[in-house]
Amino acid sequence: MKHLFYILILFSLVSCLKEEEPITPFDRGGVKIGGIDINTNADYSKQIYYDIEKNEVVRTVNRSSWDLAFETTPSGYRILTNTASGMTVSKTGETDFNNVTNLSALTLNYKWDDASGNSDSLALKDWISGGTPTNEVFVINRGEKPNLVSRGVKKLKVISVSATDFVIEYANINGTDFQTKIIPKNTDKHYTAFSFEQGGEIVEVEPNKGDWDIVFTQYLATFYDLTPQLMYSVNGILINTKECKAVKVFDKEFNDINLSDVGIYTLNDSANAIGFEWKLYDFDAATYAVVPGMNFILQSKSGLYYKMRMIDFYSTSGIKGSPRFEFELL
Repeated sequence: MKHLFYILILFSLVSCLKEEEPITPFDRGGVKIGGIDINTNADYSKQIYYDIEKNEVVRTVNRSSWDLAFETTPSGYRILTNTASGMTVSKTGETDFNNVTNLSALTLNYKWDDASGNSDSLALKDWISGGTPTNEVFVINRGEKPNLVSRGVKKLKVISVSATDFVIEYANINGTDFQTKIIPKNTDKHYTAFSFEQGGEIVEVEPNKGDWDIVFTQYLATFYDLTPQLMYSVNGILINTKECKAVKVFDKEFNDINLSDVGIYTLNDSANAIGFEWKLYDFDAATYAVVPGMNFILQSKSGLYYKMRMIDFYSTSGIKGSPRFEFELL
């Protein structure tokens, strides 16, 4: 009788349980083609911001449209220079603008922002020390336009930084066009961009901080194994360093990369984690070729992981400056 009681109880419990429903596998969408396919970037004149999750371009700007970019967090003090135009910077050892009027009389040692974007490798990092402005006067060679015309030279002093803005002074080397500008920190973006053109103005460059993952752009790469160190203008892909991470994967086939590999490879937030070395120039054919076997894992701004590999540097019409890639959500 007792056994019959337990059987009835068990039957009652089982009958009350909801029938199990199969779990639908997450649709990762398969391998997709991304990148840009335009015929107007053969001169590398454009910086093209891209949202990998939406698989679309979110903003295109002229690479010469800006000069400096100012960090926007309340404690932010970093200033980026436009290496897309080949911009370089030198300290002068002077704190008085009036003492910087003849470049040939100065010992100048030009630096440029390292492509990693690391704080200790920025050309203007010495404008501040221990939280206090150094009052150093810097000489800024603004580089070149896409047609190789010089963009000129300025002298610059960063006066201060606060939770809401930067204050800078700048002028031509001979002292003309002296300006004092307040650069507000636009917290919708990681950096507020500024141009010396038009009397000095804030310009729209990068999209809002959560709207992009990578940017196709020209920039300066540094060859550290050469003496002296050599800078070279390259065209490649930089990541949104404050939102994304990436890593190169050389030792695994694209099709074999899966989500478990995220724990094996160390993703990093260096701007050039993808970089330019996925292509090589074939001097005999006078064309660029994609390096085989070079893959990447990218952590997007939303924390999703993608595997990607470059497939071309040319548009479907055969014009260079249009990187395209395959990618898949892990």
